[in-house]
Amino acid sequence: MTVRGVRFDVASRGAQRHLDVERRPDGLWVRPVSPEMSATHVALEPLEGTEWWRLTVNGTTVPVRLRRKDGGVHVILGAERLDVTVRRALPVPSRRSAAGAAGGHIEVRAPMPGLVIATPLSPGQPVEQGNTVAVVEAMKMQMEVPAPIAGRVEEVRVRAGQEVAGDQILVVIRVTPVAAT
Repeated sequence: MTVRGVRFDVASRGAQRHLDVERRPDGLWVRPVSPEMSATHVALEPLEGTEWWRLTVNGTTVPVRLRRKDGGVHVILGAERLDVTVRRALPVPSRRSAAGAAGGHIEVRAPMPGLVIATPLSPGQPVEQGNTVAVVEAMKMQMEVPAPIAGRVEEVRVRAGQEVAGDQILVVIRVTPVAAT
């Protein structure tokens, strides 16, 4: 099964949560990774010239102050003050990419619709698992798309400045054979 959104690990006050974020035509939808929890419609808009943002959750709007701090984000929401770290969880290869790996190559796909900012690798270059193969921007947020497996770049199907659809192929990687031990 392929997840069309992006999974983030969010840590605050000693607790860690896993969130799936999906961009839909009507905005971002956030769902805690828990089958009993439903998705929530979320919008976050900057207030020009300030550190304040307008956060809208299921139609309710509140001001939020966000400031980078020690590799994370310091958040002020009403009387609450939180230090939050957010990182993109490395993707778990889908069944489709695992099947492709058995055939000698995999397709790295866009996690969501957006604008390609960079493709740091060229055909023929080696790539390690976790290396960035493309940078995609969506809703003013840049996301590094990592290689799910080690190999050699076979094709780069996008270029910087190109709009991409969610699940569109960005890069094709030829899998490096594992030496027998």
